[in-house]
Amino acid sequence: MSKAAILRITKAVAFEAFGAYACRLALATFREGKTPANLTGRVKLAYYSLKAMDKIIPMAAMMRDQEKSEIERPQVYDEHLLNLMVNRAYDLPEVIVDPNAPKRINVLVPAFTINTISAGFFGVFNVALFIKQQGFAVRLVLFDNFYYVEEEFRNALKKFPSMENLFDELEIEYIGSRATPLVVSPQDNCVATVWYSAYFADKIANATGSKPFIYLIQDFEAAFYPFNSSYCISRNSYDFKYHTLASSAALLEFLKKNKIISDSPEFKTISFDNAYSSSIYEEEEFKVKKLSRKKRFVFYSRPAVNRNMFEMAALALIDAYKKGAFSADDWEFYGMGIGNTTVQLAEGIEVKQLPRMPLDEYEAITKTFDLCLTLMSSPHPSLIPMDLAASGAIVVTNTFETKTPEYLINISSNIIPAHPGLHELSAALMVGVQKTNDVASRYSGSKLNWPKSWDETWSDEHRKFIIEALSNE
Repeated sequence: MSKAAILRITKAVAFEAFGAYACRLALATFREGKTPANLTGRVKLAYYSLKAMDKIIPMAAMMRDQEKSEIERPQVYDEHLLNLMVNRAYDLPEVIVDPNAPKRINVLVPAFTINTISAGFFGVFNVALFIKQQGFAVRLVLFDNFYYVEEEFRNALKKFPSMENLFDELEIEYIGSRATPLVVSPQDNCVATVWYSAYFADKIANATGSKPFIYLIQDFEAAFYPFNSSYCISRNSYDFKYHTLASSAALLEFLKKNKIISDSPEFKTISFDNAYSSSIYEEEEFKVKKLSRKKRFVFYSRPAVNRNMFEMAALALIDAYKKGAFSADDWEFYGMGIGNTTVQLAEGIEVKQLPRMPLDEYEAITKTFDLCLTLMSSPHPSLIPMDLAASGAIVVTNTFETKTPEYLINISSNIIPAHPGLHELSAALMVGVQKTNDVASRYSGSKLNWPKSWDETWSDEHRKFIIEALSNE
């Protein structure tokens, strides 16, 4: 039996007997040659068990050899791994042009899960439905390799407003396994929905006659990366031939101002606003509930998503708390987003993280909050400020280039824009705490200058854009 196998068996037995936490501490102490002076309970038992085993098998030497081999073992980067590291932008499905295939608009959809579906995917699917309403046959092309069972996804989507019949209204084709090519007609066109799908849209366009596709841009996605390979590859996606459909006027202005998209008149541009999701109490009930209980603060907490500026938001909240903005007796603190995260405001005062929840539960809970802090290091305003402001909460969010104070305040008087700096955000929170007392103003501010439904989103101008962009002329 190999040394590695002996180590695996020994560790497995120890983990079963003493528990993972105790074994990790014991292993670290044993491996480093330290004494167990400060170890107690199960950790100490695990340590002495390893010590006894060392007399029979040289455990310490084996561990050191294993660590050394792991450190010195070279990482092998083959073509497949490298392609995975850059979202397979250069490793695209095969495309076959069949003159007998029906003409379709191919909406290229990346991997997603029903449990973690985001507002961005609601945007993708509603754009697809809107294109179909203009008389086009639409196919959702699921081109990423991910877990997909049509019946499960079909049933799950029935829980989401406007998407109950998505799979009945649109053709769905999963090609993520790359077992079969994507068959298109010479008249087909595409909608790219994420930066790496633009490479696939360009490949299809080249196969069918180099028609410009529609690039649904929901953020400047190159900024999701540091200056590395992924940044350059994603930034290059904006150099293809396409018409721009941008999520929000602030984002479209940013793309134009920074010359990220072409200013050639042959390429069309338009923006749209994703419909928000929220609910609010009736006016009298709203006033009663907001004055009869502890106030509730919610922090959009997503440490894993860099553009949501977790560190800045948490520090601003702590700073405002230290300066006396909140009374612990009058406020409850909650986190909402992704991850099991605790933010400690002071000794014994923590932000309680809420679990990720389906849309109906999310809408129900938004109306219970009084003050929200949600940041986005992006020209896109995100939808959380709209969801919370429309539910009657005061919302502190940050500005960003074309996402100006005037732009944000015009959406709702419940939104307090602040420069993305610690002291500016902390000061805005202190103003927000005071504004929560004006319940009548908060209810008035819940009437947003922003679409509540997708029917409100689309205009005749959008219809004209879609028809002209996807025509073959």
